[in-house]
Amino acid sequence: MQPSDQITKSWNSFITTLKNSLDQDEIEAWVNRLVLVQFQKDLIIIGGVNQFFCSWIKDHHYKLIKDKLLLNFDNLNLDSDFELIIQVWKQSQDIKPVIDEKTGKQKVSSDGLNPQFRFENFINGSNSHIAYAAATAVGDNIFDNKYNPLFICGDVGLGKTHLIQAIGIRAKQSKEDIKIKYTNSERFTNEVINGIRFRNIQDVRNKYRDIDLLLIDDIQFLERKESTQEEFFHIFNELIQNKKQIIITADRYPREIKDLQERLVNRFNSGMVARIGRPDFETRVAIIRSRVEQMHVPLNEEINNYIANSVKTNVRDILGILIHLEASWSLLGQEITIDSTKRVLKEVLNIEESPLTIDNVIKFVCNRFDVKITDILSDKRDKEISKTRQIAMYVSRELTGLSFPVIGKHFGGKNHTTVMQACKKTKEWLEKDPEINQTVTTIVRELSV
Repeated sequence: MQPSDQITKSWNSFITTLKNSLDQDEIEAWVNRLVLVQFQKDLIIIGGVNQFFCSWIKDHHYKLIKDKLLLNFDNLNLDSDFELIIQVWKQSQDIKPVIDEKTGKQKVSSDGLNPQFRFENFINGSNSHIAYAAATAVGDNIFDNKYNPLFICGDVGLGKTHLIQAIGIRAKQSKEDIKIKYTNSERFTNEVINGIRFRNIQDVRNKYRDIDLLLIDDIQFLERKESTQEEFFHIFNELIQNKKQIIITADRYPREIKDLQERLVNRFNSGMVARIGRPDFETRVAIIRSRVEQMHVPLNEEINNYIANSVKTNVRDILGILIHLEASWSLLGQEITIDSTKRVLKEVLNIEESPLTIDNVIKFVCNRFDVKITDILSDKRDKEISKTRQIAMYVSRELTGLSFPVIGKHFGGKNHTTVMQACKKTKEWLEKDPEINQTVTTIVRELSV
C-alpha cells in the first residue's frame, strides 16, 4: 500500500502529461473534472461527472489515458496490464476514494466490483426470473454453495455482468473481509500467458486459489486456448473442493461453446445454469422508466414506448440511446421529441421506422416451420400448427409492441387472452428448451434486420 502523497503526486503528474497531449477546449471540458477514485497496482478507477462524460472519454481517449497512467504510476509498481475503469462518481455516492486522509493507506480492496451494479438497480423481467432468483440466492448465502458453480448465459447486453457483480456486492455487504475477485476470461488469459512467459505461473495460481468468491465474465473466450483452459480447470477444481463459490457468464450454454474441454463443460453443467433472455416490451419499458428517473430526463410515455418498441435485442443499446438524448438535452439545451428520438436512433443504431407488420411475421414464421398460413389463421389445434401459431404471436408482440387484441385480430380474430397465453407459453419454451430458444432468437434477429 502506498502513502497518500505518493499517489497524489503521480495523479497530478498524470494530469499534467495528459494536458500536454490535448487541445485546450478538451482540457477545460473534461480533463480538469477527472477524479481518482481508486488505485491498486492492478486496478485504477477514474470518476467522471455523468454517464455521457464517461462514455465520451472511453470512446475517444481510453488508450491515451491508460498509457499516461502507466507512465506516471510506474514508480508505484503499477502492473503493465492493469485494469482501467472509468465510471460516474460524485461526492454524494456511497463509494469512497481509496486514500484514507488520516492513515494515508488504501481503504478499498482490488476486487474489480463496480458499485453501480447492485441488485436494487437491476430490472428483473420475465426474461430473467430464474437467473435473478439464483443470483440473489447465492448473494444472500455466499457460503452455502447452493448453486456452485452458477453459470449465467445470454446474448450481449442483457445484464449478465450486472448480475454477477451484484452477487459480489451483496456478499461484501454481509461479510466485509470476504475475498472476492471479478475478472473476465480475456484478462485471465493474459495473466496465464504472462505467467508462462515470465515463469511465475505459480503466482497466478496462488492469486486465484486464495479467494472466497470468483466472478469470471465471458468464459466463451477460452475457446481454443488450451493452456488457459488447463490452468482454469485446476483453479476451478481447487475452489470447488474448498467450498468456494464460483460464478461464470457466457453468451451461450456450456455445451454450445466450441473447443471447450469436455471436463470443463461437465463441471459448468454440474451446478446451476440460468439463461437471461431478451427482455419483452414491458420489461424494456420498465428499464427505460427506471433509468430516466435516475437521469432526471424529461421523457414522456410516448417516447419511452417508442424507444422500447424500436430497440428490442440489447439493454445496453437502450441505455446508449438514453445517454445521447440526455446529453442533447442537458448540454445543448435541445428539447427531446419523437422526431429528435428518431434521429438519434438512426444516427446511433441505424434504426429507422420499421415497416414490419404482423402479416409479415406470420408469413416468415410459417415458412420457417413449413406450416400453411391458412392453418395458422384457422382454429386447428394440431400440435405443430398450434405451436407455430403461439410462436408467431409471441414474435409479433416482441417486434411490433402492438396490443394483444390487435395481434389477435390478425390471427383470424383470436381473443386477447389467447394471445397472452401464447406469449406466456412461448416464454416457458425459451427458458426450458435451448433448441426452441435458438430458433426463435434467430427468427427475431432476422426479422429485426
